[in-house]
Amino acid sequence: RFVADPYGPAGSRMYRTGDVARWSRTGELEYLGRSDDQVKVRGFRIELGEIETVLATHPSVAQNAVVVREDSPGIKRLAAYVVPAAGTVFDAEALRAHIGATLPDYMVPAAVVALDSLPLTVNGKLDRKQLPAPEYAGAGRGRAPRNEREELLCGIYAELLGVASVSVEDSFFELGGDSIVSIQLVSRARRAGLVFTAREVFEHRTPEALAAVATSVSGASTEDPKAGLGQVAQTPIVGWLRELGGPVDGFHQAMLLQAPADATFEGLQAAVQALL
Repeated sequence: RFVADPYGPAGSRMYRTGDVARWSRTGELEYLGRSDDQVKVRGFRIELGEIETVLATHPSVAQNAVVVREDSPGIKRLAAYVVPAAGTVFDAEALRAHIGATLPDYMVPAAVVALDSLPLTVNGKLDRKQLPAPEYAGAGRGRAPRNEREELLCGIYAELLGVASVSVEDSFFELGGDSIVSIQLVSRARRAGLVFTAREVFEHRTPEALAAVATSVSGASTEDPKAGLGQVAQTPIVGWLRELGGPVDGFHQAMLLQAPADATFEGLQAAVQALL
């Protein structure tokens, strides 16, 4: 939100992001986290407290806590922990449906776990380290693959998303996928002989649906096992950066390209797909 700027002229404003940082003794800015419960999952900013509020309205919930877990490197998922109300029956899918009736799908936890009580620290705060790893929604509990396409996609889903198994009815995004991982999915499927776009991953989220819209290529592409190994001559930009001096262990080059006047979205998409 915008607040008064104490460093600027009268009437000026500055934006309070909610991020917490501090200056180090060496003059570097250190990021410490958030001043609230806002997190970023699948590219969306989410208030965990908003999910907890909706979950608390269900009659079978006595207490709850929602956290972000990264049980597989790079794969962030929402997980809800619930202490069931006395005399009620715990139903994880019913609770997920309850949240989904009010909030968008990216705010629906991938797992809902029942606990006898929420673990607390000596200060009475939620002890996140003591929360058990959940079994995520889907996780291979649906229908098994019925053809080679579905079997191939289930295997790629499981490998990319770090889950033991995937059924043909499991949603790519409910299992923790995002736009970046969807590009990896497109690339791996293409190498295995199935072609579809990243947009189609968003439109057809399950292995069953993707298998139905994917097209086949003649033979899976293979790669020389020695590809990418050995010495590579430096490019002109690398040589220029070395001449400037200083560390060159990490750098990148950005370029602005002007598209032809008659360029179409389909044409650009086809060009990118050819590279992938």
